[in-house]
Amino acid sequence: MKKYSTLTFLFSLITFALTAAPATFGKKVDLRAGTTIMLELSETLTSDQMTTGKLVKFKVTTDVVVDGKVAIRTGALAWGRIKSIDKPTYNNPAQLHIEVQHVQSVDGQQVALNGAEQILKGTYASQGMQAQMGAAITATVMNDTEVKTK
Repeated sequence: MKKYSTLTFLFSLITFALTAAPATFGKKVDLRAGTTIMLELSETLTSDQMTTGKLVKFKVTTDVVVDGKVAIRTGALAWGRIKSIDKPTYNNPAQLHIEVQHVQSVDGQQVALNGAEQILKGTYASQGMQAQMGAAITATVMNDTEVKTK
């Protein structure tokens, strides 16, 4: 009788493990190249305090959903860099050239983003510029990427 109950228990445990495994490990989805990622600045940028190559932090503002599963969650961190700085001139305000480079997916991997240069421009000629925390930026996924969702 003891052997029978032990075998029944083991069979039940194996059955449970096999049926619960897909829910535990999640589903893989393909995040396609060109998928738009909505971002916002996580810090205020001022042209006179920036240097070329400085890392800039962003946050995702909208979930990226693929096949009904969230691949990149709102609030996920994204990183970019200051590509170049145009100093203010008599006729033009300062400009920061920013390149967004990668974002973190729900499975923790860094997803490469299209490094299309984005220009943040000041308001008044011959003055510096300031981009406030929360300023909207968009980027796109560079390569098809497989993401494990929860």
